[in-house]
Amino acid sequence: MKNTANTVILVSSGTISGKRSRQVAQSELYARSLARFGGIMLLDGGFGSVETLADRADALLLSGGGDIHPSYYGRHMTGKDASVDQKRDEREWELLRQFCARKKPVFGICRGLQVIDVFFGGTLFQHLATAYVHENTIHTIITSEDGWLRPLLGETVPVNSYHHQAIRTLGAGLRVTAVSDADGVIEAVEHDSLPVRAVQWHPERMVDGLCRDTDAEMGPLFADFLSRIPQEGTG
Repeated sequence: MKNTANTVILVSSGTISGKRSRQVAQSELYARSLARFGGIMLLDGGFGSVETLADRADALLLSGGGDIHPSYYGRHMTGKDASVDQKRDEREWELLRQFCARKKPVFGICRGLQVIDVFFGGTLFQHLATAYVHENTIHTIITSEDGWLRPLLGETVPVNSYHHQAIRTLGAGLRVTAVSDADGVIEAVEHDSLPVRAVQWHPERMVDGLCRDTDAEMGPLFADFLSRIPQEGTG
């Protein structure tokens, strides 16, 4: 495996309105979590060649954010859709396509998990009936016995939760690797043949010395992500 020092991770981003122009916005906790394990965050500004970025970066982190436009999975806006940004949807779709074509590691966080599921043909619950379990709360997940998370986190672990949508049907090639113990909502997935993994919670807010929403330590998820970059990576 590749020595992770100076590994370049492209991190997707949202935008916010500024006084003179729209601004790229992202939590510094992504950069700090990656740096803890040798990675350097390259923030995608939403412009420029996706192909060039996919060639030069070693891996892709699809970050948290607002809802995906429901047209991506054959639905219509309901009025409960939060912070929909179709420009971001289009950009992340193409980023994911390019990184998967190169078989470079992808790690999805919260919104990122949902983007990955829809990209592979899955669908989402637009507003969970049990949203109260998942919106700005802490709850427990159960990891799959044969999945990637069990060796890293154990069988059960408390996680933070900042979402009201979730996977309804799985995309092609994806398998479930964790669920919520309260209502069975899918909390993590991995792809059968591509180096693509994702979680529904925010592990960057659960790293010792950076931010601790819960007592669980999520540093191993970032270490695992960086360790999956092969020697022929370009970082």
